[in-house]
Amino acid sequence: MSATHPLVVKLRQRRRQLGLTQTELEKRLGVQQDRMSEWERGHSYPVLPNLARYASGLGLRVAVVDPQTGHTLSSDPGVMVSAITAHRLKLGLSRGAVARRLGASAERVRAIETCTGPIRLLTVEEYAQALGLDLVLVFDRPRCCRCDPFWCRTDESGEHCATRSCGRCLHGCPAPDGECCEAAEPARAGS
Repeated sequence: MSATHPLVVKLRQRRRQLGLTQTELEKRLGVQQDRMSEWERGHSYPVLPNLARYASGLGLRVAVVDPQTGHTLSSDPGVMVSAITAHRLKLGLSRGAVARRLGASAERVRAIETCTGPIRLLTVEEYAQALGLDLVLVFDRPRCCRCDPFWCRTDESGEHCATRSCGRCLHGCPAPDGECCEAAEPARAGS
């Protein structure tokens, strides 16, 4: 393994922006010593619950979003695969159809969907991408991206995601359609 996962790159940038060392964050989160170093150098990839814990320590969540609609399907690692599976069913796709997109067997897709233990980040990401979904980082609570330019870019018109939910945000704006992030209610656990 040689490349650091893009989500881990953003988390590393955020950690540095907040002035935290790996050791400080590892101790705060109870993550095994040197684990973050391995992730940040691309020597290993975290399982989804560990990535979620890393993000949480930085005030972020890992979420699965539909880039076409900008809607967040789930930011709870415990139900993320279930949310992706529900999306598959909504699209009317069989496990076999998804397996062909993944270059895997339908049994492999079933194993992903019914996994009860920690699931690898790359496995969830590949499954999501096979259904046209993305894994992104979002603030732990709805927040206007104007508040933190690290996570935002505007389009050519200068329109900002604070005016509505949109796909132009690097972090996937968590606001409901037509609602400013600043006016949105705080995220509830399990949402």
